[in-house]
Amino acid sequence: MLSKIINSKSIRNEILHFVVNILLDVNEKVVLNYFNKLTPKDIDIKSSTDDFVSIADKKSEDYISKNLSNFLDNAKIIGEETAFIDKENFLNLLNEPLVWVIDPIDGTKNYINGNENFCSMISLVEHSFPIASFIYKPLQRQFIYAFKDIGAFIFDIETKISTKLNLEVDPLNQIIGSGGTKGIPEVFRKSILSNLRSFTKRVFVGSAGIETMMLVTNKIQFVFHGRVTPWDHSPLDLIIKESGGCVYMARYKEEFNIKSKGPILAATNSKIWDEVREIAIPKSNLYRKRLI
Repeated sequence: MLSKIINSKSIRNEILHFVVNILLDVNEKVVLNYFNKLTPKDIDIKSSTDDFVSIADKKSEDYISKNLSNFLDNAKIIGEETAFIDKENFLNLLNEPLVWVIDPIDGTKNYINGNENFCSMISLVEHSFPIASFIYKPLQRQFIYAFKDIGAFIFDIETKISTKLNLEVDPLNQIIGSGGTKGIPEVFRKSILSNLRSFTKRVFVGSAGIETMMLVTNKIQFVFHGRVTPWDHSPLDLIIKESGGCVYMARYKEEFNIKSKGPILAATNSKIWDEVREIAIPKSNLYRKRLI
């Protein structure tokens, strides 16, 4: 059933153009201004030595949050960086009926290292499920978006024309995918990686948003992540599904929502989803139950 919030074309267009302008502005004014110009004092370590946040992440999240607060008065805002600082407030916001979810720079490690595989992402979430998602890759000025039960689209920044995405999967000699096992208990990680390496070709991307773009444009066939976050996986879930792909939590094939825990698997179709799941995760119920 189509959400009342996005049930008219005029409202969807208003949301789309509002978000497009925010993401274009924040990347021009903040994200690209710092790209290849960060100094060591501009970068902090978050949860581990492989998890970073930069001054650009913080400033761009602040910019996006302030602008979103002027749109949809009853919507709360969850940002990746503020959620890390104030975990209690973040957990409370997960229960709100309508929430904007922001990842100002998805692929921060890539961004810090001067790698082009980073993007900015915004999702609108209603009762824990994404109903609108937007991804912008600024260096290439590539923009994709989706509205629940409407479809997924490539948006041309210059012409303002939207082109619908429809996954068309040809028979494959080899399945190519991306992702990792971070978040899965160490006792299981090695076997999952070994299984994936044995039967599929894996590429490392380092950004859920870029992986989403690659999958819906047929550059890869699956994405496997050992754990989910609202900001990384709301866009992945909605955009891939609305393109005709298949996305479920990997343990018991449940639908993703922003309170989900455990590994997630996205694929270009249900056949590849089933194949990769059986490759990565043994059928043992006990094994799957423990993957949290």
